[in-house]
Amino acid sequence: MRWRVGLLVVGMALGWGLTWVPSGLARPTVPARPAPTVVSQNPRGLRVSNRTKQPIRLVLLARKGTGYQESVHWDFAPGEGEREGLSLSLPEGALSLNPGDILVAFSLDGSRRYWGPFVVGTSSKPTRSGEGAEWQLIL
Repeated sequence: MRWRVGLLVVGMALGWGLTWVPSGLARPTVPARPAPTVVSQNPRGLRVSNRTKQPIRLVLLARKGTGYQESVHWDFAPGEGEREGLSLSLPEGALSLNPGDILVAFSLDGSRRYWGPFVVGTSSKPTRSGEGAEWQLIL
């Protein structure tokens, strides 16, 4: 009996949760942890990786009917979003790329480097890994 009390005290001290249950009684069940919820990606969204050594500005001209909306832009530090990329959004809410939208990137360090123009759904960039996946632009 003495060793059971000692085991109980040591188990509680170490946080193991060891408890002595008299024979004939059922052990209390530990509730299962809830499964983590997966946040779905925006299938029309854009994820950008700046793998360059320059700070860059990415400009979007979104189609609106036969013309284009006012441009929007995002600035990236050198190497920002290098691994997974950064999911972009607008102040009004989620960003939605559509075929015909135009993306252009250029350096902000005076080196006169630029990338694009990229026409969504027509040019080689941005890319998608599947129909329900986000657009990805790696520079």
